[in-house]
Amino acid sequence: MQESMEMKGQMTISLTDAEGRVVYERTHQNRIVKAGRRLVAQLFGGITSGTPPSKVTHMGVGTGATVADDEQLDLVAARAPRNPITSVTYSEVVESSPSGPVKRVKASLQTIFDFNEANGTDPLREAGIFTAVTGGTMYNRVVFDAVTKSSNFKLTLIWDIVF
Repeated sequence: MQESMEMKGQMTISLTDAEGRVVYERTHQNRIVKAGRRLVAQLFGGITSGTPPSKVTHMGVGTGATVADDEQLDLVAARAPRNPITSVTYSEVVESSPSGPVKRVKASLQTIFDFNEANGTDPLREAGIFTAVTGGTMYNRVVFDAVTKSSNFKLTLIWDIVF
């Protein structure tokens, strides 16, 4: 029997108005970049020298529309400071395979950019998950349809990663 460990993720982005109504919501597939795959491998197996890696802690948004690729280490055009991940939940996902059902683990991470955060006239087009508020390792990046963030809306990112 062969086992495959294909990590995959998707991000749901939503805008909520001051009355709590969701006025925009979309889901987009992301790209787990090479640095993110290395991060998971090092968290699993450790490293022989240097500073041990740390878990993901923040999400960032930006205006870059360049297609995500494996070699990227940061957002193309970050906007505002990265925000902390406010919740993490784990659940079981059962996927079918030629050899029968495979039980996987889904980590769901959430970050909120409040009404006064990440605003600007250029629309947001990218997001990523990071191991630090600045610098650190970018785990993944997604490019999405343009979203204009203003003080009229709260932006919520929910990222589901399946292992």
